Amino acid sequence: MTEISLDLLAPYLEVEAERSILSANEFTKDVLDYYLGGERITGVKLPFPHMADKFRLRVGEVTLLGGINGSGKSLFAGQLLLCAMMEGKRCFSVSLEMSPKYQLARMWRQASLDVTPTLDYGLAFNAWASTRLWFLDKEGSIDMTHLHACMRYAVDNHGVEYILIDSLMTISGIRHDDYTAQKELVCQLADIARDLEVHIILIAHARKGMSMKEKIDKWSIRGAGELTDRVDNVLLLGRYYRKDDYESGADGYLSIAKARHFDGAEEDIDLYLDMASMNYYLPSDPPKKMELDDEALDG
Repeated sequence: MTEISLDLLAPYLEVEAERSILSANEFTKDVLDYYLGGERITGVKLPFPHMADKFRLRVGEVTLLGGINGSGKSLFAGQLLLCAMMEGKRCFSVSLEMSPKYQLARMWRQASLDVTPTLDYGLAFNAWASTRLWFLDKEGSIDMTHLHACMRYAVDNHGVEYILIDSLMTISGIRHDDYTAQKELVCQLADIARDLEVHIILIAHARKGMSMKEKIDKWSIRGAGELTDRVDNVLLLGRYYRKDDYESGADGYLSIAKARHFDGAEEDIDLYLDMASMNYYLPSDPPKKMELDDEALDG
């Protein structure tokens, strides 16, 4: 293969440099927005009202959602997608661990607050979600090239802004003990999030050997600093081994372990799990049935 000379590439590299190197004055509006609060409070809210002005899921960023097996990471990720959809955002679920059928069945349950949603509600939900939610119909694993192509297609053709990847270890070529490859992959995802102007929620598992009895922190995630240093936010979901041992009686907790662009957002939140609807919630704000728009309800 004939190599392209640097002389031929020089004009293109110069144009790219000209676009990328800007004076401080070019960022005046961005900085004003930051201090006046306009930029900092954009993005999708967590399903907990008291966090609305403390933390958001913003486009151009990556959030790592970690936890021990069985803690409910995928369940909570579904809640986050529903929050985004309720705010009018378009979402793309790349779950290689659960088929679209089962993901959607769980969403019907979460939205309706019913163990067995009515047919009318389920059909209305699908009609409502038809312009808000897309799934990758694939199970097992996917290589990074194919994943990138699917994400770009979803953005270009469906206007997607929020993408769930469940999970890190379903991306082929990544071994659980190859932390260098995991780091490079997360760096690629961060670049993609900025390039496509999307928010990526990446589910990652805790290291082997951890149990529900242990309090999880960001060092509990496989790859630890190699991963958590390179994402914008780290959310950790844990379950209490014996809820009676805790004064609050909570079922679990969400730890906001890192929020790069939200000063003071880090905190632990005791959560309760409504098994009927499979929603995590706070006692002060129990789950509410999603009210779908009239067009969806009319079919």
